[in-house]
Amino acid sequence: MVSIELGQLVIQPASGKPVPPEWISTNRARLCREVLMSVGLDAFEYVGYSTGHYGKTRSAGITLQFVSILSGQSVYAVFNADLTRQRNTATGNAGALLPKGQFRIGKRSHFYKFWLSAGLQMPDRLQRFYKCMGKLSTVLMAGAVSNDRFDVQTLQPMTLSADEIRRAFSGHKEGTTKAQGRHKEGTKSGHKEIPTGHETRGLQPNQTTGDANYGNKVIREEGYKAFPYTHIDPPKPPQEQSVDEWLDAYSST
Repeated sequence: MVSIELGQLVIQPASGKPVPPEWISTNRARLCREVLMSVGLDAFEYVGYSTGHYGKTRSAGITLQFVSILSGQSVYAVFNADLTRQRNTATGNAGALLPKGQFRIGKRSHFYKFWLSAGLQMPDRLQRFYKCMGKLSTVLMAGAVSNDRFDVQTLQPMTLSADEIRRAFSGHKEGTTKAQGRHKEGTKSGHKEIPTGHETRGLQPNQTTGDANYGNKVIREEGYKAFPYTHIDPPKPPQEQSVDEWLDAYSST
């Protein structure tokens, strides 16, 4: 069984034996790409962040950068954050700017809620998120994109059940229909802050469609109904293969 849970690729072999971590590390990107193409949805990987002051009011915030798994499109999301010191310290006075890349957020902030939704471990102090931002790179994200910017109200870790993926690889449409329905629920706008942050929901359609920036279409690729096993003579259906045969077959394609 293959699924994506809280943005993480999960494989449960029929044997019950764990998949070797080195195999997952080697094949994760390819597997995720094939899964996304089969269900007609795109997802995004975190690649970095920056801090600054944005908009006419020069509001302080943090910008997260992502890249599309399928198209390589670069998109970003902006959250409110405090870039000044809260109190006097040996390295600076209260109200002074924090060092480059550092920021502070509160437990009621949208960034805090976003981090919780990703299921990531919290830093020991809220002003130390900058030390663990790299953890976001392990989570596949999805959401509505317009003009290369995430509507952060929809930004969340991608979740696809094993049943949805199985139906997609079997050629049925039910898997994509359910996922598309979740996306349509998360396209509301109405930003009240600059930068904006909101609670998360929704999935992002594949950005390789002609209407990529507006999230109205979902691709349906042909020819990605199952993993290739052309090197086996004669080919063995996946359900008849042992776990080792499945892993060896996939790794050698």
